[in-house]
Amino acid sequence: MKKFFITIVCLMLVVVGAVGVTMTSPVEAITSAESVSRITVNGVGEIKLAPDMAVISLGVETLNESLATAQKENSQSISNLINAIKDFGVKEEDIKTKNFYVYQRYDYSQGEKFLGYQVSNYIDFKTKDVDNVGTIVNKLLESGANKFSGISFSIEDYESAYKLALEKALENAKNKASAIADREISSYEVCEEGSYSIFTRDAYSLSNIDNEISSIMKGEITVRANIKVVFEY
Repeated sequence: MKKFFITIVCLMLVVVGAVGVTMTSPVEAITSAESVSRITVNGVGEIKLAPDMAVISLGVETLNESLATAQKENSQSISNLINAIKDFGVKEEDIKTKNFYVYQRYDYSQGEKFLGYQVSNYIDFKTKDVDNVGTIVNKLLESGANKFSGISFSIEDYESAYKLALEKALENAKNKASAIADREISSYEVCEEGSYSIFTRDAYSLSNIDNEISSIMKGEITVRANIKVVFEY
């Protein structure tokens, strides 16, 4: 009986010793994981480009006591206007109707005097001739357009410009993180926070559509990308 008791005690000691060795491994793994530090920074990238596309908005308004006559006059004027636009090399698919209205006009300063039916037809068109938009608008005003809504400039290949801005934003974030950590870093997680473009016009003047547009400068467009990056070091 004494020998049997001693054998069981020895076996228990061996099992306890084995368990003790196994339990030290997770402690080492936690210590290894805690040796990695992370830092989060924001990165901003900007690309400044001259616009290579312009969208011009203008139209024709006609007024007549006869609705049929007002519509006919407007249709003829718009047709002449579109032909004039095409003379500048603009494709038909780059011309579109923006707004079309038909309504009765009254002069309320004299009670409620009926003036006639007003037909308003506004169109937008795209052109790559951004250096001559002032000349184009003036010619179109001479060709029958009697309403001018404005000009907006843009970049045709916006995606490529934004990609370059993203690359600059990542480089900006890396420089910030390196300065803060003061050691070698590696990117761990990148989050895109949005993009937008800023248009800066050098000069623009339009006093009255009866006069020529004095100056339209295309200015420049700033494409900006914002990101948030988590780095490990």
